[in-house]
Amino acid sequence: MKYLISKQLAIQAGMYKTFLIGSFISILIFANSAYATFGDITLTPPKIVNLSGKEMNVIKVDSPIGFSSILTNHAFSERKFTYIVQILSKERGTEYLEGLSASIYPGQSFTASQYWIPKEAGQYTVQIFVWDSLASAIPLTKVIQTQITISN
Repeated sequence: MKYLISKQLAIQAGMYKTFLIGSFISILIFANSAYATFGDITLTPPKIVNLSGKEMNVIKVDSPIGFSSILTNHAFSERKFTYIVQILSKERGTEYLEGLSASIYPGQSFTASQYWIPKEAGQYTVQIFVWDSLASAIPLTKVIQTQITISN
């Protein structure tokens, strides 16, 4: 999946907490299927959206973009999770790394989004992680990875 992308703005509201995580190294498992599954939680591939939640096809530098996925809890109990978006460039490494933590009830679906404003045109890799928490970093789904292109 390729998108032309510009800037993005980090916005959080309501009960969500935003974490600036910094650089980290983790074991990556890349999902080959439409959904990332690794137990009782499923994760849809991210949609590229604007601040209104409308899907975007062409994104330019300095335009806010969001990465929005739906998580579903198939367990019989409430699950806490941390949704993390990491954006990598070949030239500069990690460009963006933020997440939010929340709880999801049995049978519930939850739309999680993180926003970013790209400062430079080019090719980027977007990785989506769902962990039980930042402290333990136990994966709840496989990692979803996609390539995006930012235009001027």
